[in-house]
Amino acid sequence: MEIKEYEELIISQLNNVIEQIIDKGPNLAIAVKKGERVGDGISKYLENKFVEFTREHKYFTDSLASPEGKTKNPFDVQTFFEINNHRELLWIDFKAINVDNDDTNPDSGTPDKVLTLINSGYFYLIYILVYYKGNETGLDFVKNNEIFVKSYFLKDVSSTMRITPANQMQVNGFAEPMYRTREDFLEFLLQKKIESNERKLKKATEELENLRQGNFKKDLSLEQLKELNKSQEESIKKL
Repeated sequence: MEIKEYEELIISQLNNVIEQIIDKGPNLAIAVKKGERVGDGISKYLENKFVEFTREHKYFTDSLASPEGKTKNPFDVQTFFEINNHRELLWIDFKAINVDNDDTNPDSGTPDKVLTLINSGYFYLIYILVYYKGNETGLDFVKNNEIFVKSYFLKDVSSTMRITPANQMQVNGFAEPMYRTREDFLEFLLQKKIESNERKLKKATEELENLRQGNFKKDLSLEQLKELNKSQEESIKKL
């Protein structure tokens, strides 16, 4: 089986499972204020339902939801994709997108977790996007571009993805993924890490130069603070 064919099968099966979950429960009693994100509640719902819906699945086995109360888990759901005696570990990350928000950039986790996964002999960290809109009693799952669910591998993330100074991957929730080979992704990720560190280095260099010139901030110098402090001390002495 060609790698791309294998990957397309995984994605299609994931989409089928989530579509079944939404079909069975198109509304949730989770209150949504306009523009508000309630991704955690939706994610936990989908995690538990995914485990339930894959207990007797043709391909997915041993599905496991993230531990309750643990915020730094590398996956929302861990499952195994089995075909022809090949057993592939998958890490799934759910992203719930409020369609009332024109621009949404949810953190997609640290890139270090996919490096850990690859180093352990697997490759596929998968984002599953669902879309919702608040109603009078909770929320409805809705379509975006005629689909309820969009699943894609991290390796195929939009080229607009950036890594923040806090080492978190970030990409617009409405950005379209693009296909890459696995090797292409490794090079892409390395380049994104380089770009992130270049930005951090540039900012740190500018801040260091500013400090060396006697400025805590662009508009706040050491001399200004000394003068303010001198004035305060003189007022205290007059007490």
